[in-house]
Amino acid sequence: MTQRPSLRRQLLRWLLPAMLALLAAGALTAYSVALRSAVRAYDRALFDTALALAGQIRVSRGEVSLDLPSAAREVLLTDKYDQIFFRVLSAGGRDIAGDRELPGPPELTPEENRLYYDAQIRGKPVRVAALFTERDGNTLTVLAAETLIKRNKLVWEILLGMLLPELGLVAATMLFRQQLARRSHSDLRPIAAQGLTEEIQPVVDEINQLLFRLDESLLAQRHFVSDAAHQLRTPIAALQAQVEVALRGSERAQRPQLERILAAAQRLAHLVQQLLALARTEPKGGAIDQTMDLTAIVREVAELYLPRAIAAGIDLGFDLAPATVMGSRLLLQEALGNLIDNAIHYTSEQGAVTVVCRATAHGAILTVEDSGPGIPDTAREKVFERFYRLPESAGEDCGLGLAIVRHITRQHGAQVTIGQSLALGGTAVDIRFPPAHG
Repeated sequence: MTQRPSLRRQLLRWLLPAMLALLAAGALTAYSVALRSAVRAYDRALFDTALALAGQIRVSRGEVSLDLPSAAREVLLTDKYDQIFFRVLSAGGRDIAGDRELPGPPELTPEENRLYYDAQIRGKPVRVAALFTERDGNTLTVLAAETLIKRNKLVWEILLGMLLPELGLVAATMLFRQQLARRSHSDLRPIAAQGLTEEIQPVVDEINQLLFRLDESLLAQRHFVSDAAHQLRTPIAALQAQVEVALRGSERAQRPQLERILAAAQRLAHLVQQLLALARTEPKGGAIDQTMDLTAIVREVAELYLPRAIAAGIDLGFDLAPATVMGSRLLLQEALGNLIDNAIHYTSEQGAVTVVCRATAHGAILTVEDSGPGIPDTAREKVFERFYRLPESAGEDCGLGLAIVRHITRQHGAQVTIGQSLALGGTAVDIRFPPAHG
């Protein structure tokens, strides 16, 4: 059977690259903003150092010097994170004071007597602020430089401050998706809202409101189906009883017509019973977490169907090995009962029906196989739809049995598939349960 495409995988394939692209674009934008902010803030501080150095320049008898007392040097050139360098140059490029290894300014037009540029000194990257000033007719260039430790630190602090909310939003979205992915299709409990970000909280609130309204609607539908089926059982039972009484006292000419009426009443009774079973299997919310012995459930159901199989001349056999599942005893009995009922119904006299139960490394497997005509490949998915019947089917089959089985298996996190029985030649229905963790 061709595997159907998964909407979850398609959405993930479409949305995840877009989300990662947006996150990368946001990171680049945040980094650019953070870098500009850090550069602007520390460039001003570095220029203030250059101004303070310029204030210590003295001109005496045409000679330019830098009078920098030790106390002033300690204040201007000491930093908790970075190394500070300085250099004072005359118009001709003659060194007046400072570190001669500090590169001079590039050939660029300064803005308002100042210029900022990147350089290296003794293999260390530095940021340089150049001040162009004049003292007593002497054109001077004052350079103040520092390493980039606190600048990079500030960039990362700003970057993380901008990205953390986005990462939190992505994490909350993934957590929210996982909460939904772990649920069965029928679990309509509210989504847990603890730990979600401010941005995604309104989305969760709206979805919880939708889940609540949907649960109310489905509950009303379940009650209607259940109540209607209950109300129909009494008059249908009365109709059957009256037809059976009429049959016992009828003349030979009337019997065929009364038998057809009785058969129709029996099919109607079976339909009502199936509707009640379907209503019981509809979701009630919450997890099914009781540890069950699958072989014991098979034996309990077998006791109900052995008399019918014997009366129909069908060999109902069992091949059981210990297996444990997590689930509801009542629902599992309902599912297995429908499978055995279908197998007996479609198996001719002298045929065989076998129930197989075993445990594997991946969980338990329950198989019901028969020697009947089988189900065509093209119909093996359709038979799980409500009220679908094979064209050649007849009798009391109302097309709800396998729909009930699929409902129950989904509630148990199991998968049901239909194939051909290698041993008996007819239909084989497999239910594969996940591992039990009781």
